[in-house]
Amino acid sequence: MSTDNISLEFLAKQAKLQMDEMRLVRKDLGDMMRLLNATYDLTRRVERRETELRDDIELMVKMELGGSLANIQTAIESSLSRIEDSVRTVEKRVETLENKI
Repeated sequence: MSTDNISLEFLAKQAKLQMDEMRLVRKDLGDMMRLLNATYDLTRRVERRETELRDDIELMVKMELGGSLANIQTAIESSLSRIEDSVRTVEKRVETLENKI
């Protein structure tokens, strides 16, 4: 066992160094906690925005499909009207010919 004497000054310096180091560790821990909270908040905002974007895209797709389907429906109805008109015209001609016979 060593017979060296340890002075109170040395112990006080060591304690002060430890306290300074502890303050730095606590400061770093506080910084880490703030960063962790900021990251959590950012993640929540990103998730919320992702949900909003998903809803917006869904609405846009529905509107585009609805518009396209309405356009197709209008085109089909227009074509059917022309066909019906043609059929009526042919029907009238046939009736006219049958009446002559």
